[in-house]
Amino acid sequence: MSSLINKLFLFCCCSFLFCFVISIDGINFDEQDFYSKYSKSEWVKASSNQKNRILKDYVKRESAALDALGRGFLFDPVIKNNLSNIERQLLVNFVYDYSVAFPLIDNKTKSLSFKNLSKDVFIKHLLVSHSASVLSNPPERSKDEALVFISSLRDSVSSKSVGFEELSISYSDDPSAPRNGGVLGWLQWGVTPMPFQSSVWSLGVDSLSNIIETEYGYHLVVVDSVRSSEFAEYDDDSFEYSALKSSLVSVRDLLKEASFAYDRETLEGRVVFFENQIDSLVDLVLFEKESLSSLGQTFNLYSFFNSLDSRFVLCSVDNKKFGVRWLLSSLSQIPNSRIPEFADSSSFIDFIKIILMQKIAISDGYELEINKKPVYKKRVAVETSKLLYDSLLKKIVNSVGPPDSLRVLNYYNKHREEKYFNPERVVVRQIKVNTKTLADSLKSELTKNPNLFIDFASNFSINRADVGGLMDPFEAGKYNYMGEAAFSLAAGDISSPIENPDKTFSIILLEEKINKSFLPIERVYKRIESLLIKQDQEYIKKSTFENYLNSSGLEIGIKYEKFID
Repeated sequence: MSSLINKLFLFCCCSFLFCFVISIDGINFDEQDFYSKYSKSEWVKASSNQKNRILKDYVKRESAALDALGRGFLFDPVIKNNLSNIERQLLVNFVYDYSVAFPLIDNKTKSLSFKNLSKDVFIKHLLVSHSASVLSNPPERSKDEALVFISSLRDSVSSKSVGFEELSISYSDDPSAPRNGGVLGWLQWGVTPMPFQSSVWSLGVDSLSNIIETEYGYHLVVVDSVRSSEFAEYDDDSFEYSALKSSLVSVRDLLKEASFAYDRETLEGRVVFFENQIDSLVDLVLFEKESLSSLGQTFNLYSFFNSLDSRFVLCSVDNKKFGVRWLLSSLSQIPNSRIPEFADSSSFIDFIKIILMQKIAISDGYELEINKKPVYKKRVAVETSKLLYDSLLKKIVNSVGPPDSLRVLNYYNKHREEKYFNPERVVVRQIKVNTKTLADSLKSELTKNPNLFIDFASNFSINRADVGGLMDPFEAGKYNYMGEAAFSLAAGDISSPIENPDKTFSIILLEEKINKSFLPIERVYKRIESLLIKQDQEYIKKSTFENYLNSSGLEIGIKYEKFID
């Protein structure tokens, strides 16, 4: 295995630190990598068959990623550019986490998260809500009444006079309680309100909580069992980052404004816009747009900027100047449809600010050496694996060419009896009336003189009277009882009155039976060609993946080998 592969997958393949889930040609994938793609909750609750499918999917994806890497996919300019964009966006996200979000978290919350993130709890709860809660359909009781009521329920549980599940079914305001007895199941730290989870995670197994107040009302909780969470398998840096991310539940209401404030302060302190230059540039943009619009043509900002001979300096960041050429690299990554309309210089500057903040965040990320942090490298490795898998899959599918004409012809001849034909159809005239009495009377007259059918249809039928009751050709299975009757007649026969599902009555005359005929191959050639291409694509994907699963270089970890056949 090349040194390039080892380098790229170092941070998701540390078998000397953690037990591996799978090993492919000596590259080991640990539980942290596994759980980053299939959550532990998903894995634990999966059946044996589902675990088998999950593991096989994991083998296929990681094998394909390594295969693509070995084939040099990362040297492909398009894939290389896509990966670069992914890395930059991840860096922006990490910078905002470390610079904006995480500083909002108080030390107590951080400490609780570091302590509790490594375990999941399985709980049962009972909710007593009140009229001021955020429950979608809250009860009429006041907060004081709710507190008195849940206190009495807690006393009942404590004295063991009534079981917790029984009380939850009878009295909980959680809509699901009558169905599940108050069971919330396995919970991960960081997904419930802080007052709730800080109390719950401090409980021992089978312990009853004190009364916990949240925006939903008052809760009682019993912890049924505890297990290690997926984060217990994480390296120290990834665990720390995940613990901080899980703490954001405590400051979620502050995040939006903090982000706006950070952007505003950064732009005011580090960026200077050259408004005269921007005004001149925007004037040119607006003139060009108006000229093209008058000709019925679409304006493209990237193409226009790329065609400019004049140099425009738009702004400076940390005393370094940036112009239109700098902006082009960002515009090339944005579809023209997603570039906003600019009515003036102000709206153009607002657009530039978004791009600038991304550029500044990326620069700060490198300066803070976030790109060297193991958690960042892990995330990049995960995204690289996904990108390589998708790229290889696309290449495999696109490698399939169209089948030759003889193969298409053979398929047509083999399947035309059941696929490529016009079925037998009938052409009928119908007299449709509202009453059986009228239908019987008309039938009696038609028995004497069948030639009156078209006249009767024109004068008495409640539909298609203008065409003498003539219907479009139809195949078997249409029009219920009337359709069944049509196929039982011979040409020229007239049926007895037929009661329709809408309580009307029909008499039909069979004009003609059209025999089954085969569609000419010219009409279905493209359809068959597409079907055969799809079959070939599925076959090559299946055979490629089966080769991965049967590879001599594949090894399944001891904990997981019993789940894969």
